[in-house]
Amino acid sequence: MNVERASGLLAQCASRFWDDHGTDEIGALLAEARACYDAAEHADVATVAIGRSLIAAFELRLCTDVENQLNSGWDYDLEGPPLNGAEEDDWDDVSRPVAARAAEAARAAMDADPEDPLVPIHLGHALAWLGDRDGAVAAYREALRRDPFDEQADTCLEMLEVKVDPPPALKSPRSYAFALLREKLRTSNSDWVDIGHVCRSLAAARDTAEARLRETGDLTREELDGFIKLELDVHRPGQPVATFDLMGRIPSEPKEGPFRFDWSEVPLDEPLEPPLSPGRPVRIENLLCF
Repeated sequence: MNVERASGLLAQCASRFWDDHGTDEIGALLAEARACYDAAEHADVATVAIGRSLIAAFELRLCTDVENQLNSGWDYDLEGPPLNGAEEDDWDDVSRPVAARAAEAARAAMDADPEDPLVPIHLGHALAWLGDRDGAVAAYREALRRDPFDEQADTCLEMLEVKVDPPPALKSPRSYAFALLREKLRTSNSDWVDIGHVCRSLAAARDTAEARLRETGDLTREELDGFIKLELDVHRPGQPVATFDLMGRIPSEPKEGPFRFDWSEVPLDEPLEPPLSPGRPVRIENLLCF
C-alpha cells in the first residue's frame, strides 16, 4: 500500500507540473512519497528505486523551474535542459547538489532494472544540466535503447548534435506485462492532452475505459469523437504491442449516451504475465503513466 500511495502522490506532482497549478505544494507531496518508500517493506526493489529516481527528478524540476526560476526555456515534457545550465544559469549554485542527487538516484534505478525505459531520461537531464555532455549522450542513447520510440530522448540527442538511427520494429522492452489505456482529451478547439492509465489486468483497463466514457456527460455520438479518443495497448515482454481502438468499438446507435464499448473481440480474460508490480509508473515514448 505504501508503494501505491507513493505512486499516487507522484501522479499528483506530475499533474501539477503539467497544469502549472498548485506547484507550491509539490515539495510536501514529494516528501510524503519518499516517506512512503522508506516505510515500504517487502516491496519490489526496482519499483522503489524507480520511484525514488522520479522523486529526485521532480525535485530538480522544482528547484530549477519553480523555486529558483532558473529555467531559460527548457520544456521538461518535450526536450532536455541547456547544456551546463548549472554553471551558466545558476549563479548561486543551488541546483548542482539537487542535480547530483537526481543522477545518483537514476543510476541506482537503472541498475535495479537494466531494461525499464523510465529513468535513463532522468540521468540524461541531470548530467546535461551539470555539463557532462558525454554522460548525457550515453544516458539518452540508453533511453532510446530501452524504448526506441522515446521522442524526448531523440530530441535531446538532436539538441546535443548527435545523430540517431531510426527505431526498429515496436516490441515491448520490459520484463513485465501491463495494459495501457491511452487517452487523448480535447482541451480547446485545437489542443489535445495525452494521458496514460496503467493497468495490471485487462479487466481493470476495461473498467477504467468505461469510467472515462461515462464522464463524457451528455455528448452525442457525433460529438464524442471530437472530444475524447481512447486506445488500449497490451504490452507483453518480447512481443509486439497489441492495440485496440476503443472508440471504433462504440456502436453508431444510439446517437446519445450512455455509450458502451463492444468488448467481444478484446481478450479480457487473458492474464498479463508476469504482471506489473503494484504502484510502478511506466514511461511510454515521452508519456509518463501512473
